[in-house]
Amino acid sequence: MRFVSDSYTEHFDPIIISPVPITALQRWGRKDDLHLKPTDYSSLEVPRHRSSPFPCSDSINNRFIIWEGDISLVQADAITNTTDETLTEKNIISDRILSRAGPGLKQELLNEIKECKTGEVLVTNGYNLPAKYIIHTVGPIYCDRYKTAAETTLHSCYRNILCKAKEVGIKSIAVCVVSTVQRNFPPDVGAHIALRTIRRFLEQYKSETIVLCLEPHERGIFEVIAPLYFPRDKLEESSALWQLPKDIGGVFGEPQIHERQIRIIHNPQHSVMIGSEYRSSFTYQKKI
Repeated sequence: MRFVSDSYTEHFDPIIISPVPITALQRWGRKDDLHLKPTDYSSLEVPRHRSSPFPCSDSINNRFIIWEGDISLVQADAITNTTDETLTEKNIISDRILSRAGPGLKQELLNEIKECKTGEVLVTNGYNLPAKYIIHTVGPIYCDRYKTAAETTLHSCYRNILCKAKEVGIKSIAVCVVSTVQRNFPPDVGAHIALRTIRRFLEQYKSETIVLCLEPHERGIFEVIAPLYFPRDKLEESSALWQLPKDIGGVFGEPQIHERQIRIIHNPQHSVMIGSEYRSSFTYQKKI
């Protein structure tokens, strides 16, 4: 069963709509949701990858949901909001969240938090929303000249959202697409980063459920790319060997920048990453 929210209009109508429980949403692992048979590339030239970097896993797929609908209606422990550094950006997602959450959220953002740096996250209460918390993040503005920096920062947005959720003890989280059209991010590049970051997180943690909430214009590209990172059978897993990009990211799904010969250094100042191996994030520096 598919629950689709009310369509967004410029003048938000504060009509009361029932919350959407996660239990009512179809898990990605459901085989009957396979709309198109994957292409068998086995007779073609050598694949990009010899073995699957993202093998088929029912335990992972059953904790992952792709849903087209209004994130402000999802009855999860937390939802995400994509905004700007002043927390006042006008976009479809923010407008819905702010309108349904009520004046308490606006006051907290304007009077207490006031600012969020690009790539970082902040947590507020959900107020009148079905979700208990809102995790706010600021995505990067994309341009070809700073392509590498934008891609790395977008990964940080998703990774920090998920790690902050883990830190707070959240078991179910609805994640929006952070790389909005307003920020000029190529949709396919943003989709690859989002999906592989979520996949790596679900590999590392075994009890969290993630709902990727999409707008209608985002659904097509995510449904095409998602089977590469979340194959639902052996044919999808095999087809991904030809279709996955050569850069499949690092251990957390972060972009790999081989041509710049980067190295990773310990940064004890960061407080978002959690666990013994995550309590500090990493700063990328160029090798001398």
